[in-house]
Amino acid sequence: MIYQRIRSLRKERYLTQTMLAEKVGVSAQVVSNWERQYTSPDLEDLSKIAHALRTTADYLLGLSDEKEDEMREIKLFLKDKGYDKPVIFDKEAWLNVQPEEINQIENYFRFLLQQKHPS
Repeated sequence: MIYQRIRSLRKERYLTQTMLAEKVGVSAQVVSNWERQYTSPDLEDLSKIAHALRTTADYLLGLSDEKEDEMREIKLFLKDKGYDKPVIFDKEAWLNVQPEEINQIENYFRFLLQQKHPS
């Protein structure tokens, strides 16, 4: 499964084998060997592949069907905007949030989005 997912995502991201190889730090022949099932990436390369293809190792391994690493994309976006560690990613704070509070947070977020993009 991993070989199919690497190839499929590489093509979806409009990357050649050479381009992916450069991002991972291997040769294009190594990428070709992965995609043809001649060899498998080691754990370090798997992590680099996932990062280069904007996905997760779990997706590549077939442990998840979620292609996108949405949380990483959101974190990178916020970091680019100058927010290094926003409160929304504070795990300890979230462990104490009650269900009704989650609904209030969601409603407020929807309200903010509507203010920015009125129908």
